[in-house]
Formats: sequence, C-alpha cells, structure tokens
Amino acid sequence: MNGTEGLAYVALFVLAIALLLTNHLILATVAIVPYVLASFKYSFPKQKEPSGHNH
Repeated sequence: MNGTEGLAYVALFVLAIALLLTNHLILATVAIVPYVLASFKYSFPKQKEPSGHNH
C-alpha cells in the first residue's frame, strides 16, 4: 500500500463515520465495503495454488 492508497482509505473511513453519525446507514455501508475488502486483501497473503500433481 502506498501513501495515496492509504490516504484514500483514511478518507473513506472518515466519510463512513460521518455518514453513520448523520444516520445515512446505506451510504455508510457502501463507503465501508471497499475499505473492508481492501483490509482483507492486505491482511491475508494470497494462497499458493496447489499444483495439479496431487490427485
């Protein structure tokens, strides 16, 4: 993750909090989704594909 991505995620997170505080739950959920997906992408290393030799 580079600095620009980090700033984008922080901005999304702040936006989501602001929407939650103003009772825009649907918009807040939409703002949180990419944040959650990105955190999953960075927290779990990609699983190596098993080779086709083990049947």
